[in-house]
Amino acid sequence: MAVRDGFGLHVDIAQRDLERRAFLAPTGMDQLQARFPLPETVGCGSLEVTSLAAGISYCRWNCDDAREETRLDTALTPDYVVFPFHLTTEPTEVGIRGVTQPLLLSRSDSYLLGPEVVGTQTIRPGVPIRNLCLFLDVGVVDSCFAEEQRALPAALKQAITHPELEPYYQRGWATAAMGLAVRQMLTCSLTGGLARLYLEAKVLEIAALRLAQLIDDDGVPPPPRLTRLDRERLDHARFILWSRHQDPPTVSELAQLVGLNRTKLKVGFKSRFGTTVFGFIRTQRLQRAAALMQDGECNVSEAAAMVGYNSLSAFGSAFKAEYGICPHQVLGCEEAE
Repeated sequence: MAVRDGFGLHVDIAQRDLERRAFLAPTGMDQLQARFPLPETVGCGSLEVTSLAAGISYCRWNCDDAREETRLDTALTPDYVVFPFHLTTEPTEVGIRGVTQPLLLSRSDSYLLGPEVVGTQTIRPGVPIRNLCLFLDVGVVDSCFAEEQRALPAALKQAITHPELEPYYQRGWATAAMGLAVRQMLTCSLTGGLARLYLEAKVLEIAALRLAQLIDDDGVPPPPRLTRLDRERLDHARFILWSRHQDPPTVSELAQLVGLNRTKLKVGFKSRFGTTVFGFIRTQRLQRAAALMQDGECNVSEAAAMVGYNSLSAFGSAFKAEYGICPHQVLGCEEAE
């Protein structure tokens, strides 16, 4: 599959075009970014689109002070796969055109959207929104698997070759390694060509980690059927773990709190969120620790204690297993505005 040199993004806010078509091509760091402020009637915020190498782009958008409830629709030029990330702690409801059931997007989620999928998001007063979406041309995605002589995962292949059949989306789990790479993207202090190379590498790193999850899932028996009530209870379980990650309940206590038996909780949690209960708790702790150290708020021992680790060696081992680096290597990074 050929890789295109540029792409088009169409953003519609309450039937008001933010930019009817923004075609961007990588022509140098000074020309590859386009920033559009939100309409004043919508609220305070902006959308920033960055085009890197051919077929690799990303978009950041935020709204901190919505004036009214407004719906935002986004559509990309065909033949791009989208990797969206929700960056604020408050969950937000998103939708996909053609899919009846709305999706609850939390900071720990990582969705993957196939080509020609139109995403929708409702902006509400008092609910800040900060999103990051990575865009990869299907040619780039295909080459990731072709180089290893590996077939595209079945669901993704159907989404790329027959996007008109149904909107393709898959819910995944944003691992700690993805979270660190996203944070490094947003705190990049380089400029010019060095920034372009660095950001391109980070986009590819995050996408590779996300696509690797598809390989792990390909050929696995279908997950257990979950009722709507089951899904609501599992979502509640995850919220409890997220809010109590420093002192989490046991699996038995959590099952009792949400009204599920232990087996259904463990199997359903892994099926719905792509990780175990213990894995979720560990990742939340390590993400929080990484953020504290990157912001310069804590040293390694202080961060370990803040997230519930009594043993510094245990914290160091868990951190290295999750991120591939030692905790002291993330100290001192400042967040970019």
